[in-house]
Amino acid sequence: MSLLMITEHTTPTTMGTNEPNTDRNAPREKRGIWWILAAISVVAILVAGVNLTKRIGAYYERVDNPLFAFIEVVSTQFSFADQQISITEHQREDGTLGLLVNYGDQTLDLDVVYPPKHTLPTLFDRQREWFGMYFFADRSGLTLREFEEAIYKDEVPLRLAIVTRTPYGVDPAKAPRYEGIGRNENETTGEARRDLFRYDFYEFKRDGSIEHESKRFPESGKSFMRRKVNAELKGEPEPQRAEDEIKEYTWQWGAAIKVTNRPPPITQERQALRDAGWTLPVAAAGFLMLVVSFFFAIAPARVTEDDA
Repeated sequence: MSLLMITEHTTPTTMGTNEPNTDRNAPREKRGIWWILAAISVVAILVAGVNLTKRIGAYYERVDNPLFAFIEVVSTQFSFADQQISITEHQREDGTLGLLVNYGDQTLDLDVVYPPKHTLPTLFDRQREWFGMYFFADRSGLTLREFEEAIYKDEVPLRLAIVTRTPYGVDPAKAPRYEGIGRNENETTGEARRDLFRYDFYEFKRDGSIEHESKRFPESGKSFMRRKVNAELKGEPEPQRAEDEIKEYTWQWGAAIKVTNRPPPITQERQALRDAGWTLPVAAAGFLMLVVSFFFAIAPARVTEDDA
């Protein structure tokens, strides 16, 4: 009887060792699924990437936008087009500060938008928040090295301009008032209302004249689309952009960005990525899935009590 009891006790154990352990095979199957997802992700990235490259190439073949390069002026006295230029800071009789710019027999007296509160070494450092002076030229079709060589050989005509930025300059009536509320105006005043920035451009022509024009920062694509949708819902005429907006891909646009604090992350609404279509989100989603599936596939197996 004891022998029978031993046999009955040991038989299930012997039989159990011959059966496949499905619990231990499950992780391998799951790893296989993750590797399959990783392979699918790679294929999606390649397909989307190739099509994205083709779309960007087709955009630049179809659109021929100028590309302006800028060189910042760091001297307050120099010559341009056989004319002497000087820039000096001065205080007017009413106590306000101004910048006096002399170009041959032409004179500009610019209002200092942000009076300097710190002693900085140069005029351009003290007035950098709102003022800039730049040489610029169109370098379309040229590499940076080719552009520099063309400048030294006088093959590319350089132009010269001053750009200034005035918060609430488009609509001064909307500027905040601080009288009687115990708060003073500071450096951040007006920086949030980019749509009310006024930019003044003064180009120094080679004939000795100064050409001046004022423009506003362009409305973002999202804001303009919201206005169009609201007008459509209300049955109103389709809104139009302001005529005095700075146009993208102009030299005024590039100069304005240089004196704009915290410019928008997408500085140009008309760009190649606008033609990306489905390729960009598919490539991004594929990359994300590839990272997740790859790390799940190579992750170490979980140790359980049965494995101990």
